[in-house]
Amino acid sequence: MTTIFDGYDEEYRTLTSDISKKLSEIASYEDQKGADLADAERRWDYCELTTVVIACVVADKKKASIVHVGDLLTQATQLASAEHRNRMAAATNKMKGTTDKLAAARKEIADTEEVALAIGEELDRNREKIKATHAKVKGVNEMARRGGNIVGRMSARDKRQRMALSIAAGFIIIAILLLIYFGIFKKK
Repeated sequence: MTTIFDGYDEEYRTLTSDISKKLSEIASYEDQKGADLADAERRWDYCELTTVVIACVVADKKKASIVHVGDLLTQATQLASAEHRNRMAAATNKMKGTTDKLAAARKEIADTEEVALAIGEELDRNREKIKATHAKVKGVNEMARRGGNIVGRMSARDKRQRMALSIAAGFIIIAILLLIYFGIFKKK
């Protein structure tokens, strides 16, 4: 019985440690995601600042150079938006991975719960078996006590009967001896 429970206990501990590892991975991923978002905000602020600086430089230059700077600004914006899209795609992929990890963690939790319920049911069945066995042992002990009492009474009755038979045999022997004595010696 204990080896079964040890197996259940070991499986429960293994599943619990797996869940703990997955939850810690999720927490570290969320920290990384927060750092990535902060980095994205910093880069976006840098891009806006660059745009303002370029606009100031353009104001001081001639119109021809303004057109050239405008092209540069358009290229910088396109590069920044492409980089932003790439970062957003990476963040989306990471979120999908996190969702998968959460689903796996939920599955592990459900499996652990099923194992715990199975262990509980097994313990209930064993408790009932132990109670039934205890009742049987108690009944056997009661029967043994009654049997001992019956044997004791039979033994006492046997002793009384032997004593009565011995006394009767003694009286018969005395009576025979008296008959022989009076028959032989008293005839004269």
